[in-house]
Amino acid sequence: MCIRDSKTKTVEYKIVVDQKTVGGKYSAEVSVGEGRLTKSKSELISVLSRTPKLEAVESNVVEISPGTAVPVSLTIKNVGGGVAKNIVVKTTEDRTVTSTGVVVEREIVSLGAASKYIEYLEEGQETTVQLLLGANQDAELKNYSVPITMEYYDVNGTARTDTAYLGLKVTAEPEVDAVIDSVEPFAFPGVTAELTVDLFNLGLADAKYVVVELYAQGMEIDEPKQFIGTLEADDFDSFKTKISFASTVQPGELPLSLKIIYKDDNLQERTTTKTLSIKVLNAMELQSRTGGGPILAVAGLIGIALQLVGLYIVAKFAYRKYKKFRGKQGK
Repeated sequence: MCIRDSKTKTVEYKIVVDQKTVGGKYSAEVSVGEGRLTKSKSELISVLSRTPKLEAVESNVVEISPGTAVPVSLTIKNVGGGVAKNIVVKTTEDRTVTSTGVVVEREIVSLGAASKYIEYLEEGQETTVQLLLGANQDAELKNYSVPITMEYYDVNGTARTDTAYLGLKVTAEPEVDAVIDSVEPFAFPGVTAELTVDLFNLGLADAKYVVVELYAQGMEIDEPKQFIGTLEADDFDSFKTKISFASTVQPGELPLSLKIIYKDDNLQERTTTKTLSIKVLNAMELQSRTGGGPILAVAGLIGIALQLVGLYIVAKFAYRKYKKFRGKQGK
């Protein structure tokens, strides 16, 4: 490059600054000329360090059930500028104290090691850490926002903290079951009885809009379909209906199909089908169960009927004798 007398020439250089460089003023030596005719000069260059910023950009878990623990893979990324060093990733404390002194327990807490360490993250760099989160047994079924704090230092040694939020849904499934509570007075061919069925929910979530349907051969069901409503977790309910057994039904176990239709915590319709069993008694079992009551009653009715027949015969004979006597009196 040639520069004429009394002339100037502007030369531009692109300077690349290491991301790990601490902000401040740095001296850069500039040499002009060639060989012995070289002249050097120091120029001050101000380096302004950019500020890093950490975010939780991805997670592999969105749902958790009460009383369970799940490993969570959390991807941490430096979305800012510069380098973040000595990074500590952790969840918030498992309890907080309000201004009035009330201790509030968190329903989702970190289990095992409460924090994870990352040596550094350059601008645009990301890494994945593993956390173990647990939901308390009495955790309410709803959506939660779990705070994740990331404490670190920038290249200037300034302490910084960023907070991200992990969205988790605490969810569970209803578990509906049923048993026959009673058949009153008893199940017997040709008899009408009252059937009571107990429903119970063994799950951790409510079963909503519960409807039951009964099906069976050999009997007529008065109310085969009934609306129950909400069956709460760890609760039970019952329903009743009249059933009439056919006179031709055979003694023994008579299957009764029960369909339970309900909606879960996500309002998705679910169906549970169970086969219950009704014990239809034979004559001997009926006599043993009732202590002979019905048979004695029948015998009593027969006795009364015989007495009435006897009285009728006696009355008829007396009436004839009376007519005959009146006839003789008239002569």
